[in-house]
Amino acid sequence: MKPRILAALLAAVLVLALTACGDEPDAPSGDAERVEVILDWFPNADHAGIYGAIEEGYFEDEGLHVAPTVPSDPAAALKQVGAGRAPFAISYEPDVLLARAEGIPVVAVAALAVHPLNSVIVRTDRGIARPADLAGKTVGAAGLPFDRPLLDTVVRADGGDPSGIRVRNVGFNLAPALAAGRVDALVGAYWNVEVPELEHQGVGVRVFRLEEFGVPDYDELVVVTSETVAEERPTLVEALLRGLQKGQDWAATDQAGAADHLIDANPDLDRDVLVEQLRLTAPLLSPSDQPTLGLDPAEWEAYAGWMRENDILKRPVEVADAVTDRFLPDGDEG
Repeated sequence: MKPRILAALLAAVLVLALTACGDEPDAPSGDAERVEVILDWFPNADHAGIYGAIEEGYFEDEGLHVAPTVPSDPAAALKQVGAGRAPFAISYEPDVLLARAEGIPVVAVAALAVHPLNSVIVRTDRGIARPADLAGKTVGAAGLPFDRPLLDTVVRADGGDPSGIRVRNVGFNLAPALAAGRVDALVGAYWNVEVPELEHQGVGVRVFRLEEFGVPDYDELVVVTSETVAEERPTLVEALLRGLQKGQDWAATDQAGAADHLIDANPDLDRDVLVEQLRLTAPLLSPSDQPTLGLDPAEWEAYAGWMRENDILKRPVEVADAVTDRFLPDGDEG
């Protein structure tokens, strides 16, 4: 469902090959229980806490052998979890709400990234100092149903008129389209991933964060399980989150070590770019103003309301069934 799907499809071949030829992550040692976690994309800065927890032994301390996998079809990950073919996946708050609207029995139990990573990114050489300046400009998008509502909300929140903005479908080539100057701005690219990549290429960019311009704050990346696992194996969910919480805190503190583990998992990563991506991502992995992995069901209600107002969420959804904080370490039931 994200611009990264094509990249994930291509990366899956590489990651599976590396798994087969390198260290074997699928072979539990001792009495550890093997637990699959389907990633949303190939290993990157957003997954620093997962790989930190694996390599630093935090999952092992909980009796788990966590095996991250890159799916051949990332859009199907929630369906796989809902059907019981995998116990956990990394997904997105909007996608979880859409899945619940379709009757897929999944529930978010923790947040990997506690604020939107999706953003509006503009070239600094196009005279765009604020969202209202996008009037008359061309914005590249991947053609997803979220693109235009997000863009319009951001521009209106700054007092601008989005009606004159041209949206060009550039498919999955968001950053390349901006780097080549084919568009003036992007919607749908991540400020913690694409911005360092663009700056590394010498492209000057400016970011308008969604939650700062009218879009309700939301959890970009979440840990998802099925209703069945949540009801029948709560101790498994709790163990996974205890290990992951330690991994998130560790990765935010030891970013050099986190970079090492991620490059071991995905040698295609550029270390210089990854270091900057981790610097930007660390405050979301281990926030200073809320518990690590924390999510707020009331915040989900506000975002679901925005989705309904913009005709994205077309069917009724009980948000209380889509998210819970009751499995969080030292958390209360939500």
